[in-house]
Amino acid sequence: MAPAGGGSEQVNSDEPTGRPGGVGAIWLMVLSVAGFGVATYLTTVHYANVPLACSASGLVDCSKVVTSQYSVVPGTSVPITVPGMAFFLVSLGLAIAQYVRPRRTDLRQAHFGWSVLGLLTVFYLVYVELVEIHHICIWCTAVHILILLTLFTTAWRLHPSDELLTSS
Repeated sequence: MAPAGGGSEQVNSDEPTGRPGGVGAIWLMVLSVAGFGVATYLTTVHYANVPLACSASGLVDCSKVVTSQYSVVPGTSVPITVPGMAFFLVSLGLAIAQYVRPRRTDLRQAHFGWSVLGLLTVFYLVYVELVEIHHICIWCTAVHILILLTLFTTAWRLHPSDELLTSS
């Protein structure tokens, strides 16, 4: 049965539905935890000043990427991976909120917007790797892929299923 008003209304209720927020929210949590883990590894390696578990020759040369001038937030000594960790923590918080409140479409929209911001950052970082440094880091690429998957998932979740819209 379609909701009153032609079925095109956006649901934005705090009422619990009696069921969890679904596979999409869980998948977003998994992506966030994985991304946070990789960003934490890169941050730890930066501060410990130890070599990465990665190739150090050819196009894939993590060492050249993570020791370049672009590996820190401009004007600071903070590794660029720290904002990456923050990105994934916010993403995890949004995913948990969507799991707890699955009918809140504003949470889905916020997560999509956050993911767009993440992808814009990825575009810049990939440009830096390919054009400025001429090397790529496989760990960084893993983070970039996780952000892209987050964007795809949040875009898919912008349109709640009919089951969610009609549940009471």
